[in-house]
Amino acid sequence: MSTILSITTDRKKGGIATALASYSAALAGHHHRHIVLLPSNAVAAAMLSGMSGVRLITMPAPAIRFHLMTGAIFHAELRAAIEGADVFFVHNASLAPMARRFRKPVCLISHSGKLRHLEAADHAVFLSRAASSRAAEATVNLRTDAPQLHIIPHGFPPYESRPGPTKPDDTVRVMAAGRFVQKKGFEVLLEAAELLQRHRAGIQFDIYGDGPLGPELDAMAGRLGLGNVVFHGWQEPLDQAFAAADLFCLPSIEEPFGLVIGEAMGRGLPMVATRTDGPLDVIGHEGTIQEQTLSAGGLLVEPDDAAGLAQALAELAGNRDRLARTGEAARRRIVADFSMDALAGRLDRLIATAIQRRPATPW
Repeated sequence: MSTILSITTDRKKGGIATALASYSAALAGHHHRHIVLLPSNAVAAAMLSGMSGVRLITMPAPAIRFHLMTGAIFHAELRAAIEGADVFFVHNASLAPMARRFRKPVCLISHSGKLRHLEAADHAVFLSRAASSRAAEATVNLRTDAPQLHIIPHGFPPYESRPGPTKPDDTVRVMAAGRFVQKKGFEVLLEAAELLQRHRAGIQFDIYGDGPLGPELDAMAGRLGLGNVVFHGWQEPLDQAFAAADLFCLPSIEEPFGLVIGEAMGRGLPMVATRTDGPLDVIGHEGTIQEQTLSAGGLLVEPDDAAGLAQALAELAGNRDRLARTGEAARRRIVADFSMDALAGRLDRLIATAIQRRPATPW
């Protein structure tokens, strides 16, 4: 049994909040203690409250930085947590240099795949092979004790089975969900929807999300005259939306992993996604030709390619038997390699390695 201190100043919903919850569940399942230092108003605080094996230390985000910079000499509870921790999990890169001063193993969890402050970490965790490869190239010229790199994707609980695809005479419902920001590619999805509408494909798009590009997407849908797209806003949870869908689309221009991939595929939804970091690992792990990706649960297309996206969606939607088989393959893929137990095993190995390796000397 080890004690892990996770540190974040992130307050929003999204990857860090969800990872803290899934890490907590995985660590508790393997009898580790998890202390989480996070802002008082963080979304994750409500998610973690009451979870087995988790203890929260909350304060305003600026106070977190202050106490890390001052060695927590003014906060007895945090100081005791730091002294009792075996390993630090740092979820914001800018906090890694502060955490390093405590002479504990620092594991920097790169949720975005970016390569900031790697020099301050003993271990760097990435969600995909592509991000880890970029980090390996970037750390070649770092100090001799450069961080050890690890690939630990998200883990997902078992989901209830969903109904099979709709009957042949029904419209195929394609679901998409996420933040309305440029890198998520929703403009490309609307362009693909326009192409499919023009060719009278029997496909209806249900889009769930919100964000700064919301008004622009609404205006774009109106300008294109899209009768096959419905914006539903953000809904939490998305269980009913997943149950009503036949196919999931992830049109991202950049995607470090994409939590929604596992949530959709784990429920048996086939996936059409772009050749970005996460989908390449989940769907393209054995190769990226169509036969290989279909056997893993979906199809891959190039980012920012509306025509390619429309073609892949039409191809899957037009063959109900293949749609059903691909959905079954998607569910098997998540259960086999992205379960909570798989996540717990990966975290166990990271913790054991971190404890055995001497932490870098503070600057």
